[in-house]
Amino acid sequence: MEALLPVGFALGMAGFVGAVLTSFGRLAVARLPHQLGWREDADPSLTLHAPPSHCEGCGSRIRARHLIPVLGWVLARGRCPDCGMRVSVAHPLMELLGGAGAAAMLAWFGLNGAGLAGAGLWLTLLFLAEIDWRETWLPTVVTQPLFWLGLIASPFAADADARILGAFGGSAAMWSAMWLAGRWRGVDAMAGGDIALAAAAGAWLGIVRVPLFLLASALVFIAYALPARWRGRVWVPMGPALALGWLAALPWEGEAAWLPW
Repeated sequence: MEALLPVGFALGMAGFVGAVLTSFGRLAVARLPHQLGWREDADPSLTLHAPPSHCEGCGSRIRARHLIPVLGWVLARGRCPDCGMRVSVAHPLMELLGGAGAAAMLAWFGLNGAGLAGAGLWLTLLFLAEIDWRETWLPTVVTQPLFWLGLIASPFAADADARILGAFGGSAAMWSAMWLAGRWRGVDAMAGGDIALAAAAGAWLGIVRVPLFLLASALVFIAYALPARWRGRVWVPMGPALALGWLAALPWEGEAAWLPW
């Protein structure tokens, strides 16, 4: 029992910190497009550090107790205490998802470097999936460091050759798929952010897991892209599918017998 207490405490802390970081990530999703000038109607006064979190309805500053992940939304009864504007239930649900995922990664890989890396990837990919879904944009300020960090120090692919080949395989497969789609539809279908994210996934996963990553990503993309196309949406972001495919391939340990080393 005593041995379980430190583990349980660590997982609980990971869940809380993960929820806090997810809450900040949602703030970044809302403000980064303005700070980086992605939108034509960008408001340069909105940055990651200012102004303080406030109600979008009346502009009143959010009280400290209402900033507590999940619990803050419950305490506020899902509304702004000043103007009564409803706060979407997506906020606590995303915080809960971020915290639970971070704790699950540590529980799966252990309280070690791989577990911390897995928790970090979960939170980063959750952010990238949401910002791409809402803005159809994957920020280079996130994907490039993610790529280099995986290429240099991924604990999920110890062999450097496997990381290099994985990065090449992921980016080459994504580039080829977009080139073929563009030729078939007669449009420019290239999306640099998706190619960069696929390269980062390959670097972190290694070449052994790349086929599973690509397969899982394709299945997830088809699952939500077809209904969106039927509703008339022309461009459907692929970032969420790549993020889910990456996470699906992460815990898998396959045989590398087909590799030449």
